Amino acid sequence: MNDSSSAAALRGSARQSLIRDSWPSILVSVLVAVAAVFSFSERPEPEFPQTQVYPDRVLVNGLARQGQRVVAVGELGQILVADDAKGPWRSAKLEPQQGLTLTRAIFAGDGVVVAVGHDGLIARSSDRGETWKQVALGGEGSDPLLGLAGPYDGRLYAFGAFGLYLISDDLGQTWQQRELVIDEGGAAQAAAAEVIDPNADPFANFDAEAVGGAGHLNDMTQTADGSLILVGERGLLLRSTDKGETWKKLGDVYSGSFYGVVALPDKSLVAYGMRGNVFYSRDAGTSWNRAKVPLQQSLFAGAVGPGGEAILGGAGNTVLVSTDGGATFTLSAVKARNAIAGLLPLAKGEWLTVGDGGIRTEREAKGVVPEQPETAAGEGE
Repeated sequence: MNDSSSAAALRGSARQSLIRDSWPSILVSVLVAVAAVFSFSERPEPEFPQTQVYPDRVLVNGLARQGQRVVAVGELGQILVADDAKGPWRSAKLEPQQGLTLTRAIFAGDGVVVAVGHDGLIARSSDRGETWKQVALGGEGSDPLLGLAGPYDGRLYAFGAFGLYLISDDLGQTWQQRELVIDEGGAAQAAAAEVIDPNADPFANFDAEAVGGAGHLNDMTQTADGSLILVGERGLLLRSTDKGETWKKLGDVYSGSFYGVVALPDKSLVAYGMRGNVFYSRDAGTSWNRAKVPLQQSLFAGAVGPGGEAILGGAGNTVLVSTDGGATFTLSAVKARNAIAGLLPLAKGEWLTVGDGGIRTEREAKGVVPEQPETAAGEGE
């Protein structure tokens, strides 16, 4: 073999050796390139299972319903929605999420839902509660909004601690804070909403006249003649005949708080509050009579049943039902210690309740007395 042949053979052997020794590196490079192309290529988002919501493990304060859609609001800005009163429930999105407790919610129009809460928070949804936007906020240390009502003749009302009172004429998109102008038989006076002690408990009972302020406003309804009835702390009963611009104080009924008022189809009104105090009116609130109730439990929620009956809920999982316009109530309760903060009637003898026991579906159980009747001292009976 000549020299040129030997050199060619050596070069071929070297190339084969180089290829043999370097192929793992070449393979790794190819794999890296393929991985990079895959990583940056467009592809559909993976479907993740929906976050599990446990509606019985959250404090819920308010309920609203339109058609089959139900919205529940509660602690830390939680908003839950369902397409059936019995669930399943899923979380809605509120922007920005302040983490403030929500107290009440209502459907204000076709698909429009409004909710209120602590620090003067007001939120609004236009897609049946799926997504929410904050439309008003009083700021840190502001008084809480405790109630929401309407729309009555196109107007919404939000109200709460120390006479806090707001009105909206555009289904909750914008709000104007108003003074609560009350005519007590003489010259009208404006009830101030300012708190002298900013560190005071906003839910504590106090003497409104002594501090020059107004008591807490808890609930409102509209009567058959179009008047508005507003109830609150220390037996407050007010009526307005001019869409909430001015209010007239009605006669003193009792000295404890009223937590709610319900207008029935038969034109009766039912006002309810502490320690089982319930009163009914047949003349749009001009005069009131004490209702007969089977026990002394504070009542925080009211609704009208499918047959026009008055349904009240409260401490000790108490549910009271009246079929005679609020004159007498029978007890229907499941033995439990949770308090009912809101309720929605479903079929006859069945209702959806919310409170510190979360969201629950209850059935009529007449004659069952709650385990622990209320004994704590509080405001006047």
